[in-house]
Amino acid sequence: MSRLRRIAAVAAVESTRLMRTRIALTLLLLVPLLQIVLFGTAIRPDAAVTVAIAAPSKRDAETVASELGQQHNLAVVAKGAPGTAEAMVRRGGAVIGVEVPEARSFANPLAKGGPLRIVVDASNASLASAATARIEAAYWRALAERGDASGPGLKVERLYNPESRADWSFLPGLVGVTVMIAMIMLGTLSLAREREGGTWEALLILPVGRGEVLLGKLLPYVAIGTVQGLAVMMVGFWLFELPVRGNAAALAALLPLFAAAHLALGYAIAARARTQLAALQGAVAFYLPAMLLSGFLYPFATLPGWAQTIGNLFPLTHFNRAATGVMLRGEGWPLVLEQALPIAAFTLLAAAVAALFQARTLD
Repeated sequence: MSRLRRIAAVAAVESTRLMRTRIALTLLLLVPLLQIVLFGTAIRPDAAVTVAIAAPSKRDAETVASELGQQHNLAVVAKGAPGTAEAMVRRGGAVIGVEVPEARSFANPLAKGGPLRIVVDASNASLASAATARIEAAYWRALAERGDASGPGLKVERLYNPESRADWSFLPGLVGVTVMIAMIMLGTLSLAREREGGTWEALLILPVGRGEVLLGKLLPYVAIGTVQGLAVMMVGFWLFELPVRGNAAALAALLPLFAAAHLALGYAIAARARTQLAALQGAVAFYLPAMLLSGFLYPFATLPGWAQTIGNLFPLTHFNRAATGVMLRGEGWPLVLEQALPIAAFTLLAAAVAALFQARTLD
């Protein structure tokens, strides 16, 4: 009995210590709650897939829009003349374009003419496949209601990923995820380890500015992150036949900035944390939401508005857009520079926070 009392006493002391430790509370309570909210939001999206309609007449376009409006998670964002739907898909304004030929429509399915063309942005295969299936169901139901058992047929044209390969949708984002996790871990653990060992303070007493020390420590890791990202791209190209239709040099030029953003963030986390364990917990708490809300694991377009707003804060979201655009859609410098601006802003903010926390720690 005395043994049980001793075990209970030790357990009580350990429970008290855990409840007084902010790291334990974060690990046991806040992180699981964050995970379930984000996973549930990503798996059960509320936003609709955008559809553009092009038809010979306004009446035909309205009829098609009415039919598609009965399908869950399809939002008609534009109606215009023939050819406009495909053009809108190509410039990224819609995920799917419905092109109604001159003599064929939902309103007159028995007329002679070519099949309806469904033009799909298949750079995200899972998103495009599910939405295309819903459009096909709406079309065949409309034919059945009008008594045309044979059906005039559909022609689905998948842009950028004709075979709807899931790995092609996944691999561009994997480049960013690999670099992100590696750089955050290197940044947090290296600085936390040096602070615990006292070598960081020894560096700061040298006749070198704090900014110079920080930049000097960042550069080797930035080079490592860049090489790592290029290596993942090459493996995807050679092993999985991942195309690079756009300007690969533009995407390669974005890698050092992307790596620096997460290294600076890792330094900011380590400067705020007191131990390596706390720094590691902070890194996990950042990159898990980034993976969920950036469009890497689940289509970004289907996330609710508030989740997209948060997702746009992560550099991984913008890198995913740039990588997918360059590799699959044939984009180049304009898109890369557009996505580089928010990444650069994040880098500057993270570096400023790291410097601020480090100065407070030393004071």
